[in-house]
Parts: sequence; C-alpha cells; structure tokens
Amino acid sequence: MIRHIHDSMDLGKTLRECRKAFGLTQQEAAQLTGVSTRLWSECENGKRTQVGFDTALRMLQTVGADIYLETRRGRSSKPGMS
Repeated sequence: MIRHIHDSMDLGKTLRECRKAFGLTQQEAAQLTGVSTRLWSECENGKRTQVGFDTALRMLQTVGADIYLETRRGRSSKPGMS
C-alpha cells in the first residue's frame, strides 16, 4: 500500500497504522528507534509539527515502512538512490 505523507497528520497516521501492523506498542517502537515515547506519541497524534528528516525516516523504517521519495517532476526513488 502506498501512503503519501504531506504533513504531520499523514506522518502520524502512517506511523500508527504501520506500528500496529507490526504489533508494537508506542513504547516499544520508540525504544527501537531511539526516541522518547513522548516524541513518538506526539508524532502519531500530529502534535509534533516539526521532526527532523532523519528521525522521521528512522521512525518509519522501525515500523517496516518502505520509503520512496517523489520529486515534483513525478519521479520516485528510494533514499540513497540517484
């Protein structure tokens, strides 16, 4: 399933759905990612409107999300691919 993330609410919804599908609690996901449970919760609830790109990527990867970046020209690529 492809999820488009345009804002903090989209990020939160994706984190929550993927975390639950992985069978993790917020605390477990936060520990695996190396962030606080509070940060994880605020991100899931769309209350953290600014989170570092690297942190967001780590969080998404922790819950098994495949990440593709789409340019404005419509081309997609995985991180680290040119």
